[in-house]
Amino acid sequence: MTQAAHAEPTVKMGLPMSNGKLAMWMFLVTEIMFFTGLIGTYIILRNGTPGSTEPLRWPHPHEVHLDERIGAFNTFVLICSSFTVVLAHYMVVKRNFKAATLLIGGTLALGALFLVVKAYEYKGKYDHDILPGLMGENLLVRKDKDGKEVGKPMTADKERLLYPTSVAWYEHVRGELKAIVDKGPADDKYAKESAELLDAMNGKDVTRTDAQGNAVKNEKGEELKDYVPPLSPAELGNRVNELLENAEKDGKTLHVAPAIPFGNLWASCYFAMTGFHALHVLGGLVIFAIILLMGMMGKLGPQHESMLELTGLYWHFVDIVWIFLFPLLYLI
Repeated sequence: MTQAAHAEPTVKMGLPMSNGKLAMWMFLVTEIMFFTGLIGTYIILRNGTPGSTEPLRWPHPHEVHLDERIGAFNTFVLICSSFTVVLAHYMVVKRNFKAATLLIGGTLALGALFLVVKAYEYKGKYDHDILPGLMGENLLVRKDKDGKEVGKPMTADKERLLYPTSVAWYEHVRGELKAIVDKGPADDKYAKESAELLDAMNGKDVTRTDAQGNAVKNEKGEELKDYVPPLSPAELGNRVNELLENAEKDGKTLHVAPAIPFGNLWASCYFAMTGFHALHVLGGLVIFAIILLMGMMGKLGPQHESMLELTGLYWHFVDIVWIFLFPLLYLI
C-alpha cells in the first residue's frame, strides 16, 4: 500500500514583515519617545503653574500671538499631504509611475507650504520679541480684566533678587524703546509714548504742588522737590503691554518684548516642540525631493514600492505629532 507524500510548508524565522519595515518601526518608536518627552514636559510645566488667574497663570494663545486659524490651516495641509503620499504609493503598486510622480510633487509642495506658514509664525514671534529669555514674567503687580491691580508691589532690590529675569527684561525694553524713539519721526504717536516711558524709567525730582497746582515753597522761598522713583518692572510691564495693544489696534508692529506670565518658559517649550517638528518635516521633504527627481528622470519603478511605503510611514508619524501639538498650543 502506497502513501502519498506531503511536502512540509517552508517555515521562516522572524517577524512577519520585511527588515526595512521593522527598522522603520524601531526608528519611529525612538521618535515617539523623543516627542513624548517634549510634550510631557510641556504638560507638566503648564499644569504646574500656581493658578489659572492673574498673575500666575499660563499664557493664553492670543497673548503670544498664536492664531488658531493658521494652526488649523497647517493641520489641514499636513493631513492632505498624508493623503497624497498614500495615493502615490497606491499608484506605484498599480505601476502608474507618472501619476505617482505627480502625487509626490503634490506632497512635497504641501510640506513646503507647511514650513512657509511656520516661518511666517516664527517671524511674528520675532517681530513682537516673544522669544526665550526676553520677556518679562512673574511680575507681581498686574491688572485684571477690569483694570484693577492684582498682587502686591515689592521693592526694586527684592525684585532684583527674586526675579533677575524681569530686571534683565527691564533693561532690554529700555534699549528697544530707545530704538523706536531714534528711528521714528518726532511727531509719531508711538515714538512720543516710547519717549515718555523712557523718561518714567528714570528717577527724577518733581516740584511739589498744592491742591491748586501751585508750587510749594519753604521758608526761604525755594521750591520743594519730591523724588519720583522709576517705574518698577511690574509697572513697566503694564505700560508696555498697553502700548503694544494700542499699536496692534492701529495695525502697527512695535518690536518691544511684552510682559507675559511664564512667557519665557512658554517660548522655550514652543520653539523646542515646533522647531524639532519642523526639522522632521524638512527631513521628509528631502526624501520626497529625491523620489520626485527619480520619477522625473524615469527611474521610479516597482522596486521602489517598499521605499515609498516606508517614507509614507514616517510622514504619517510627522502628521500625527502635529495633531497633538496643534490643540496643546493653539486651542487650550
